[in-house]
Parts: sequence; C-alpha cells; structure tokens
Amino acid sequence: MTKQDLVDRLSVGVGLSKPEVQAVVDGMLVLVMEAVSSGERVELRRFGVWKPVNRKGRHLRTPDGVHEIDLPDRPTAVFVPAAEFRARMSELSQRQPVH
Repeated sequence: MTKQDLVDRLSVGVGLSKPEVQAVVDGMLVLVMEAVSSGERVELRRFGVWKPVNRKGRHLRTPDGVHEIDLPDRPTAVFVPAAEFRARMSELSQRQPVH
C-alpha cells in the first residue's frame, strides 16, 4: 500500500476530500519525523511505537580483505509494533504465507 492508496481509502472511509486527507496524512508524517528526529518517542496505541536509537559503530573489512572501514555511531529510528499489531500479523501468517 502506498501513501496515495492510504489517502484514497481514508477519503472514502471518513467522507473527506482527497486533498484534505492528503494534508492530514502529510502533516502526521511530518510530525512523527520531527518528533523522532528530535529524540522523542511517538506511540500510537494498538499500532506501535517509533523511537530514536543510536546504532553502534562497527569496524568492517572489505570482501577482498584488503581495506578496513570504521563506521561511526549513527542515529536511526526503529518501529516496534504493538501487541495487537503483532497478533494480527501472527494470524495472517497462520492463514497464508506473506509475500
């Protein structure tokens, strides 16, 4: 499902125009990105949590074994699905394989 698919379905479901729904969806995504990138945790009950984490740096070697690369620590965001979301995914996997 793309963002446009989401807008299309929501506009029918809530009775708002597509541009109105598009503005709401875009606004929500911007708020989530701003909050997480500033270090806040964003929780949508029964859906999940986006939270900022610091990925630890690593020391790598190229496949030929000649060069070494140091990757520094870096901030990233992770999404942790809520229990209800995980349960629905579990039900789905029991009914059919996920593609």
